[in-house]
Amino acid sequence: MGTLPAVADPGRIDELAGVLDAAIPDAMASAAVPGLAIGLCDASGPLWSAGYGTTRRDGDVPIATDTRFSVQSTSKLATATAVLLAVEAGLLHLDAPIATAVPDFAVHSVFEEDPGARITLRHLLGHTAGFTHETANGSNHDVGDGDFDAHCRSIFATWLRFPVGHHFEYSNLGIDLAGYALRQAVGRPFADAARELLLEPLGMARATFDAAVVAADPGRAVGHWRPFAAAGRELPVAVPMVASGGLYTSVDDALALVAMLLRDGAPLLAAELAAEQRRIVTPHPGQQLGYGLGLYADEWAPGVQVFHHGGSGFGFQAQLFWVPALEVGAVILTNSFDHNLQNELARRIVAALAPDRGPAAPPFPAGGRVDRDDVAGEYVGRNEDRAAVTVVAGGLRIDGAPAAAARYRFLPGRAGAGTYMVDLRNGDVRYRNDAARTPPSTLDPARAGTYTMSSWGVPTAEYELAQDGASPALRRVGSDVALRLAPIGTGLYLSSTGEVLDLRAATPTYANVALD
Repeated sequence: MGTLPAVADPGRIDELAGVLDAAIPDAMASAAVPGLAIGLCDASGPLWSAGYGTTRRDGDVPIATDTRFSVQSTSKLATATAVLLAVEAGLLHLDAPIATAVPDFAVHSVFEEDPGARITLRHLLGHTAGFTHETANGSNHDVGDGDFDAHCRSIFATWLRFPVGHHFEYSNLGIDLAGYALRQAVGRPFADAARELLLEPLGMARATFDAAVVAADPGRAVGHWRPFAAAGRELPVAVPMVASGGLYTSVDDALALVAMLLRDGAPLLAAELAAEQRRIVTPHPGQQLGYGLGLYADEWAPGVQVFHHGGSGFGFQAQLFWVPALEVGAVILTNSFDHNLQNELARRIVAALAPDRGPAAPPFPAGGRVDRDDVAGEYVGRNEDRAAVTVVAGGLRIDGAPAAAARYRFLPGRAGAGTYMVDLRNGDVRYRNDAARTPPSTLDPARAGTYTMSSWGVPTAEYELAQDGASPALRRVGSDVALRLAPIGTGLYLSSTGEVLDLRAATPTYANVALD
């Protein structure tokens, strides 16, 4: 959709609402979004909300402002807030080892002895514990038949991707384990604990983590995703990743949560803990943006700080945000996966309210030098975002172009200097992926070949596993990134991005996802 016109008076929400109301139907049609709910609020509560389209494609039930949508990973914000309320009540402790709440917790690591004794709630809520994103018992690829407790206990069998507290890496498992700690502390299901601590006190009667309540709601929004539509299948409602992605809510109820966050947590959460929630967890020197406790601290317009959390998956896309400087927040909920309308609308709302802020000062010098040339090599992020780093006469180049050396920090790891490339603006990390730095090893030829990764039985990607020079490598078909593999045990390999390839069973797994 195009740029929204700036509103004449940022205080007049009705003007912005009129602009949105005129733009949304065409934007939905262009993105083939069946249903959408949107709302605006300030610290006093909801100011405007509206529903568009229908609960299912080609259906006749209209979206209303009390229609339940899955918000997917936006659930992490609600879970983190509920956990902080438990901290305030003395039920949990933010900086105590998680083993105090889950005494038998353990996890595998090649980086340190007994990492479970060091992981705290702060690590879990801030995605700095070192966890991978999925577990074998309940994931975004296979919900399985386990419940939330079984899913959380399967985390104990996973491998950490990096040392505890080293850096930020987004993970479902940390938030789920935090929710499990809450469940253990109160002695009741997590959905009940979240309702009692957060949802009921805020009057969020249409919000729930209980999948049985959602499944019994005939008016709920139904998720849509093209591969499932092509296969003639509906997406699942109940998922074991309850704390990290199981919340369903209406737009009006979600706005009540945003309004509370605009009030610095009042009346439920102490202002000190609300401030702690917004603070970036273990920032690197010079880092300006990043992840707090269950939320992102970002900048969507020059000089305008935004706190937000989006959600994406199981046929839904959502975005929730608030801007303290503008004293406004918003929620956008959709029942389709195949678009980015929720983020486009969110950013255009901020731009419409803050059109004259002017350009922000460059966060880092335009030039710069690096003192070492052994950081040169290929670095790969979690979404295979690749960077080729070279050093010429002390100057840093990325993909052949001059780069601000002051923006990046290169940290050592098991493989030596320059193992992790940190973007100091937001804390994002890429991992060194050079064949010359990977220990030599030989892949069993019987395990080489092409494998299929599926989501609930629907194929979504293919991977090639092969010996590539002195070491094995795993490559997604269609990608030019071959992830180097180093052995860490019989049939076990650690990829350059810290994920584990497990060849010990007939069906291999990579990052705990089956490769058939």
